[in-house]
Amino acid sequence: MPGCEHQRTELLMRRDGIDYMRCLDCDQVFEAEDLEQIPAYEDLIEEEAPRRKRAS
Repeated sequence: MPGCEHQRTELLMRRDGIDYMRCLDCDQVFEAEDLEQIPAYEDLIEEEAPRRKRAS
């Protein structure tokens, strides 16, 4: 079973310039910057494809 993707969140508090969020689905608490998604390898390949086509 895949893990929660934390699509529904709420801001709990801000402390020392860090926002703390809680997932409404799984109840996990985390720093907001941890929620930022890193592009998957497949996404990077798709972004490169148009550039390669133009260069040809």
